[in-house]
Amino acid sequence: MMLRARLLLRGKFRLDGRLIRSQGQRRAYNIGTEVFHKSFEGLPAVDRTSLKNAALTYLESFDPQTWYDDPIRTIVEGKEYVEGGKQVETVNAFTEKNGLQLISSQETVDVICEHLQNFKPSKKDYREAVRKIEAELFNDLAGALIGNQALDFKKQDGITEIEEALEAGAIERRLNDQLFEDEQAGKIEIKRNPAFVGCVSNFSNFLDLSKKVLRNIELGVPVCVLSRNNTTQHMFRWTQLLLNLMAKHGVESGMVTYASCDIPQQQQLFSVLKDSPMYFTGSREIAKTLKGFLPNTMSSTGGPNTLLSTKLNEQVAQAIRTSTLIENSGQCTAMRHVVLPEVETEHLDEIFAKTRVVKDSREAIMTDECAGLFDGQDFKISSGYTQHPTQSVEYKVDSNLPVQIEENWRKASVDVTSVDPAKMKSEEFISSLNSWLIENQPISLAVNGDEDFSLSKRLFEETGLVVYTVGSEDNAALTAQARPQDGEIFGEVPPRSDISKFTKFPIIVPSSTASYNSQYSSDYLTKNAETVLPSSFEFVNPLLNTLTARSKGYAKLLVTYLSEACSTNPKPGYGNRTSLYGLQRPPLDGSETVIRASVASSSDSVILTLLPFIVTNARSQIVLSTDGSHDSFIKESGLDKLVEVRVEDEKEFEANVKSNRPYNVVVPFVEEFPLVSHFVAKLLPLGHIKSTQSDHHEFVEYFKNSDKWLKIATE
Repeated sequence: MMLRARLLLRGKFRLDGRLIRSQGQRRAYNIGTEVFHKSFEGLPAVDRTSLKNAALTYLESFDPQTWYDDPIRTIVEGKEYVEGGKQVETVNAFTEKNGLQLISSQETVDVICEHLQNFKPSKKDYREAVRKIEAELFNDLAGALIGNQALDFKKQDGITEIEEALEAGAIERRLNDQLFEDEQAGKIEIKRNPAFVGCVSNFSNFLDLSKKVLRNIELGVPVCVLSRNNTTQHMFRWTQLLLNLMAKHGVESGMVTYASCDIPQQQQLFSVLKDSPMYFTGSREIAKTLKGFLPNTMSSTGGPNTLLSTKLNEQVAQAIRTSTLIENSGQCTAMRHVVLPEVETEHLDEIFAKTRVVKDSREAIMTDECAGLFDGQDFKISSGYTQHPTQSVEYKVDSNLPVQIEENWRKASVDVTSVDPAKMKSEEFISSLNSWLIENQPISLAVNGDEDFSLSKRLFEETGLVVYTVGSEDNAALTAQARPQDGEIFGEVPPRSDISKFTKFPIIVPSSTASYNSQYSSDYLTKNAETVLPSSFEFVNPLLNTLTARSKGYAKLLVTYLSEACSTNPKPGYGNRTSLYGLQRPPLDGSETVIRASVASSSDSVILTLLPFIVTNARSQIVLSTDGSHDSFIKESGLDKLVEVRVEDEKEFEANVKSNRPYNVVVPFVEEFPLVSHFVAKLLPLGHIKSTQSDHHEFVEYFKNSDKWLKIATE
């Protein structure tokens, strides 16, 4: 997620079980509010040298036979299941055998199902004990976490991930505190269905162990960690460490289950726990499959991260090497596509000739390398690509943008779009690149050689990515640069037009994990319906007065949240780089977001889905398409005076979508009342843009006034 960066120390924060009590508002867990912003203050100091030494010590003493003598197996309520089933050899990131796994028998799968269906935690609040566990895991046992990941995934820089777990984890604990306080106050209901954790191999210590497991169980949400078909050893090892510490600190063992299961067995678990959330980080293909089994799947999915530069110098060449090769292309922010001025294969040969080669992860840790090629790595060239003469790197140069681009996980692979320098800032090329970015939705876009910011502004304003980085002459931007703990808000969001195929809500870092499967209580919404909005929002009262009591209360929460989040939007980041983050409008490229209401759409859901647009400067970008079944409601409520309404049958609607190519088509959705920030994030972009320079005042002045930032509108 983030590249190693100079550490900024910002005060002290205890990681010893002491809770940080909130003051004032109770909306810190809603992204973009002032209280959310203050959650970034006073993060813990991190001793990278100690982490490095601990990892090296662990690696030096590690016996590979351990993972054979102590095989992966299912653990339910602390009991290990080793009978029946079948034994298989596990493989690391490069398919090298590295241990044993006992795949569960059907009898053991039945035990897992019975436990997950019937286990009820004895309490809801385990924060004190879990945070003591967390302190031991990421301090005393950090060497084992880093070392096991280096051995299994072949991670080169696990130290930076532990740094993020300590810093971003501190923020997410504060957000969890706020969420729990609101539950205690009767405002929020945290659903405590067992949560499945689909582990990601490259960032498992933070995203899985910290964000998905610890943040859930501390609020009384049981979890089931699922095995993988590769790089699954290090997740099992941290599960073992966690269960041992849970016994030490008095946390019920039933809160964490490890399911050593093959794919059909995992699907059996899903079939009996259809209401459970799944937290998954990985490919869009797998996310789509999971969403079919578990509607409450919360996915983070990758995309073809892109770097653009109007010039090619040594600084940019280094940025290309690092972005392409980071974690030997096993990082979600690794670059997959680069746009350069008139380059040939020979230029790529020269760029990658300086690639650093490392023997193994231990050498990478010792030498502070994060983007080296592993010596002797098996390499098979992809069809249509050219391999570097001496390195295990492949590239394809074309004058056109890639039509279809494969991820090529754990492979140094890059598509190069070679552009006539005279056309790089042309309307034709910028428009085509923006359309490509919207369609493919990379996580990250890096721009170099744009001294006046004009190109960066067009790309920022006319797309909807989460991470944008603008480089300078002597500090080129990478795709692999994001420190969410510094306000560089991060997320792996699928293309907006297809988002519901992959995830229930976009997952943002930092955020409260349990909040994604929470909702407002009926009593709280009913009471909130009686509150009075500021006079500046009187123009929406005719709409709100048509809503049922709970929907009206939710609508007022939406308006209040947007008013808070947009009162100062964007907000500045906290780190060494200069960043701005916040809620954003859809791309300012003339495209539309279409809300398609049919006879099956309730009037409440139509209004609530339209509301974030109606009360903001995104109103002009919204269209309500209806089949005619809502005509009387639209006229009586005055909705047609606020947004453009098109009456079209299904055939006309499909034809218009095909010809107009809207940014997004949304079917009104409010089956429940999720936290307002998650509801808004499904409709509108959010994220950050940053400069690689510190205290870059010109950058701030230029981008803070961009029309892309979401603002509150008046009638």
